[in-house]
Amino acid sequence: MMILLQKHNGLAVNPAEVSSMTTRRSNGYMLLEVKMRNGSLHLVRHCPECFDGDDIYALHKQLLEAR
Repeated sequence: MMILLQKHNGLAVNPAEVSSMTTRRSNGYMLLEVKMRNGSLHLVRHCPECFDGDDIYALHKQLLEAR
């Protein structure tokens, strides 16, 4: 099963390949930092009110439940 990380570019990941996740603040924005087992890093900005924005808290929960 794949989970859509970013709506604006269609980036989806396999939750079984996620190594770690954390939320952090950067330049006034909240970010979800998703590290993959292959070493790649994905940053998702919290912007649920935007047309194609992402809710990082719902995404974090969805990734945890899928594992």
